[in-house]
Amino acid sequence: MSLTLEQMAALTDEDWGGANPLSPAFRADPYPALAQLRERDPVNLTPLGIWRVTRFDDVAYTLKHAPTRQTLRDGTSPNFDPLDRRGDFHEFMLNKDGEEHLRLRRLVIKAFTGRAVARMEQEIRGAVTEALDRGLANGGMDIIEDLALYVPSRMTCRIMGIPDADRLLFTEWAGLRTRAFWARYLPPDEQAAIRAAGASLADYFEALVRERRRQPGEDLLSELIRAEEDGERLREGELVVQAVGLLVAGYETTIGLIGNGIRALLEHPAEAARVRAEPALVDNAVEECLRYDTPVVFNWRILREAHVIGGCELPADAVIWVMLGAANRDPARFAAPDRFDVGREDVGHVSFGGGAHFCLGHQLARMEGRAALGEFCRRAAAPRLEVDGLAWSNSFFRVLGRLPVSFH
Repeated sequence: MSLTLEQMAALTDEDWGGANPLSPAFRADPYPALAQLRERDPVNLTPLGIWRVTRFDDVAYTLKHAPTRQTLRDGTSPNFDPLDRRGDFHEFMLNKDGEEHLRLRRLVIKAFTGRAVARMEQEIRGAVTEALDRGLANGGMDIIEDLALYVPSRMTCRIMGIPDADRLLFTEWAGLRTRAFWARYLPPDEQAAIRAAGASLADYFEALVRERRRQPGEDLLSELIRAEEDGERLREGELVVQAVGLLVAGYETTIGLIGNGIRALLEHPAEAARVRAEPALVDNAVEECLRYDTPVVFNWRILREAHVIGGCELPADAVIWVMLGAANRDPARFAAPDRFDVGREDVGHVSFGGGAHFCLGHQLARMEGRAALGEFCRRAAAPRLEVDGLAWSNSFFRVLGRLPVSFH
């Protein structure tokens, strides 16, 4: 079903079964509405003609076993507006299926060599240390701008070989381009800004690729250029799209992991104290943060053929939103799912998706989360959340725009 922007705006919470993704209340805290939806109508049809799957077992099944593909029959994603074909996600591996997806994924995985990962860890630790040094010296900081955004943007630029002078420019483009996931439902002026950001990113990376082909360096882009699988290389156009896609797809989600995770620790100081007292808990704490408040509330799949999911027969070509946020709080899978517990044993979440499209950047995201959350707990002994300054961004993802804290 195709709705105009005016029709979308006119939809009520009731139209959405009480879980309206456009509602400010849903943005502030989606979990009560998702819990009601999961209990009353676990596989439901939205006003957009899109199905939502909410229970953990049904979400996991859809991701791993249902006969699905990533794109509509015209090759576009169900959320992403076609806009233009430069610098977009249509040719990114996320929107590919079968052998083509595997070919691109294998080639890109080869770029994550041991030395590349070692550089990433070094850059992440350095960025976190610098950010916390400044914040503690100043008596406070905005966790989003000064840490959650600073760490992935600096790390990304360093490992890709992007000059530090271009970091803020890249940050602006990447933030805009991420909104392309929801562009079909945005006003024309915002679509134009997204289109311009995509073109700027494509221009920038095309020039950078030409430079790296002439003079390879010790950076991830050079590793992508060198990556081979069965004698096949990433072609020039593919290389630019995969590079842009890798950065943009993991950019705001990492901001969300760090920002949402630190907010949870601030609101549960006893859990932060556990991590401070037992540093080995930090890995489990990162997983619990991903489960408790995932930055990716939902993802999508399209059925290749009619199929039964959660006891409901869905038609061929049905677009499905797999509600990761609802699945991660399912009491049928997690004991006391609304409790934040860094020592939780049943922590296996679906925040990185599942199946063939399991998040390629999960290792990098976990490294960033581990460094940021672990060091924050270790060094910020008495942080105070300035609640009045908290604000959400307008991202497609569940990402805070401001999270100010003071130190005593």
